Amino acid sequence: MVATQLDATMGMGESYNKNSKVQLSTIDLSIPSVRKAIDALDVDCLSSDPFIIADFGCAQGLNSLHIMKIIINYLQQTNKNIRELLVVHNDLPTNDWTSILKLLADDNSYKSVISDRSFYEQCLPNNSLSIGYTSTSIHWLSKMPCNLSNHCLCFFAVGDELAAFQDQSRLDYIQFLEHRSHELRPGGVLILANVCLDNQGKSGLENVIDLLYKCAQQASFTEQELLDYTIPFYARSYKEFVDEELFTRYSLEVVQSECVPAFWFTQWRERQMTLDEFARLIVSYFRAWSEPTIQQTLIRSGRAKEDIAEILNQLWNLCEQEIKQQPDHLPSLVHHAFIILKKKLAVVQE
Repeated sequence: MVATQLDATMGMGESYNKNSKVQLSTIDLSIPSVRKAIDALDVDCLSSDPFIIADFGCAQGLNSLHIMKIIINYLQQTNKNIRELLVVHNDLPTNDWTSILKLLADDNSYKSVISDRSFYEQCLPNNSLSIGYTSTSIHWLSKMPCNLSNHCLCFFAVGDELAAFQDQSRLDYIQFLEHRSHELRPGGVLILANVCLDNQGKSGLENVIDLLYKCAQQASFTEQELLDYTIPFYARSYKEFVDEELFTRYSLEVVQSECVPAFWFTQWRERQMTLDEFARLIVSYFRAWSEPTIQQTLIRSGRAKEDIAEILNQLWNLCEQEIKQQPDHLPSLVHHAFIILKKKLAVVQE
């Protein structure tokens, strides 16, 4: 999910599936949390018919199908007595739904529907959801707070610009938790997996993210295009994620909350891939989440389709060259928040 204007959002583009291997690593890191969440499910949720699982922010679907099948398999392994199961894949109306629909048709291992709404709105009926899941999604803001004057990402924002991003992130998180609380059945669980900032305010991605903007400065961007090239992304601190006041407000109790440092790009660290392969991996990571914003920036400035393709090629080639010149300067220890929330059971009045 990507915002494209101050008041508009769009889904992930057509290249996401082939460029999202790094995002898949966060999903795989969340598997222990998924199992713990399923173990914490209240027995009343298991009797719901259908038993609904939802992935909020499914993008093109390859990673989404992967984690949904892991959830289903663990439900089966633990002998959960579920009669009818339904998976909801949620993302924006502008998402590339053609790709996920084809994947679902080819796979055909579970019953599913799509929900083409912002996850900052209510997407499902009240008290219908047993397991909610989201990974590397809720750092995307519902709208652009402002353009950043010194960079394309909030990691480098200061002053009023940083405050605007923080305020929008807070409002979005409130909306996300409120709507999921309405949707969850009492005793149902919500699993959050996302990159976060550590106690020093660092994610571990700063150097690699800075490279993206430096290469844009070297490419054929105008000054106005560089200003408009602001990505509606906010990396929350772990403290911002674990907001006990919000959890209490929306009848959510914490089953687990942890900040986990994990190595990305481990094949490069262990020299199991060549420098060329490593550079292409980083560029594919960039493209998965930044290319839609770049394309929209260039379209709004009146660039022709051919010019946009040329500028994108120039940008990604520059990124590859920069990575090859200083590969070991790019950190690979990235912090993640893994949080399991459970909707409190209704109090029975005697």
